[in-house]
This record gives sequence, structure tokens and C-alpha cells, in this order.
Amino acid sequence: MARAAETPRAQWSWGIVTEDELIGLIALRRRTASMGTISYILREDSWGHGYATHAANHVVSTAFTTAGLNRLEAMHHPDNPASGRVLIKAGFTHIGTSDWHTEDGTTVPYEAYALQKM
Repeated sequence: MARAAETPRAQWSWGIVTEDELIGLIALRRRTASMGTISYILREDSWGHGYATHAANHVVSTAFTTAGLNRLEAMHHPDNPASGRVLIKAGFTHIGTSDWHTEDGTTVPYEAYALQKM
């Protein structure tokens, strides 16, 4: 609740619901004054039905209107190409593969995507 009262607001979170059942979550986070990131997760039994793409499209719209952002970024693990397809359908462009260094010192590969406001 405290994040909802922040000015400027730093994070928005939504449930992804179908048939009155919570099947996932999606979030938008402000990283700088003009750039944000989106992330999402769905229950495995709901994969492949377009729910993540539908939710991502709504979050992109909110990011570029209500949140006033000009750029969005997202990433996914290379073993999850379906998440990449969701991002592409939502308008993102694949910008490369890189390594993410975790707090415990391990390195995890990821696919990076970006979307610039038109």
C-alpha cells in the first residue's frame, strides 16, 4: 500500500485473473524517471492461452500513459523462449543475451528486450 502512495509511484502490481481465478502476476517498476521494467509469472496450467501477452499489452499501455515512461525493459531465462514470444508480441525488441550477476556471486544468463515509446 505504501508504494501506491509514492510520488512518483515506483511500482504497480496486478493479478492476472481468468474465470474468477488468479493465474498469475504482472508488475511494472520505475527504474529511472523515464525507464521501467516489466515482469510476470503465470501458473503452468495457464501457459499458451495468451494471458501473459494480454496482460503485457495492458501494462505497456499503462507504462507509456499513466506512468509517463518512455522506455521499458524486460528479460527472461534462455530456457524459457515462450516469455520472449510474449515480449515480442507486446512490441518489445530482442536486444541481446547477457549475464546477470546475482548477489551470491553466481552468474545467470538472460535474454534482454527493450521497447521505446513511439
